[in-house]
Amino acid sequence: MHIQYHIMNKLFPLILLAAVFFSGCRSTTKIRIFLLTPDESLQRLNSSNVKFELRPITLPNYLNRREFVKRIGEDELQIRRSWLWAETSEHSINAAFEQNLKALLGEDNVLPYGTAKGDTPVLLISVHHLEVNDDMFVADFHCRLKTSGKATLEKQLSWKTTVDSDVPYIKYYKQAMTEMARQTAAWLVETQN
Repeated sequence: MHIQYHIMNKLFPLILLAAVFFSGCRSTTKIRIFLLTPDESLQRLNSSNVKFELRPITLPNYLNRREFVKRIGEDELQIRRSWLWAETSEHSINAAFEQNLKALLGEDNVLPYGTAKGDTPVLLISVHHLEVNDDMFVADFHCRLKTSGKATLEKQLSWKTTVDSDVPYIKYYKQAMTEMARQTAAWLVETQN
């Protein structure tokens, strides 16, 4: 009996410590999954006879993930593990941007990657910034339109807005995809004139 008491006396603190440790490992953080959808309110531009092949948008590696990323300092990013893209960020951003461009320029004028024939111009877009911090959401895109004869037109596009920390980031991504599609469409129409 004395041996059982001695063993229990030694094991009880270990059992208590293990219980506290494992209860701390259980997360009560709610996982939120977000879809990035195109802007249904966009209307076709009047002078939009621009026809081009849209290549997939390239994102910086740190953005191409399932989790949302937040800038918390000049040289520091934070991964929001409880806020996830329903699909990869790259797929979501490309799909929303493409649909927004099609709404603005016409379904038949925005050709999917690999379908252009002959001297159809090719639009390539690189994202330099597409991020949120405590104050701002910033989007910076670099667009290149390769035309026949290997001429390339280039344009840097930017958009930013102040953020409300209580609003899910997806709202700002949707606004950014709408505004960047508007700016891209306006630039493409301008190149035709």
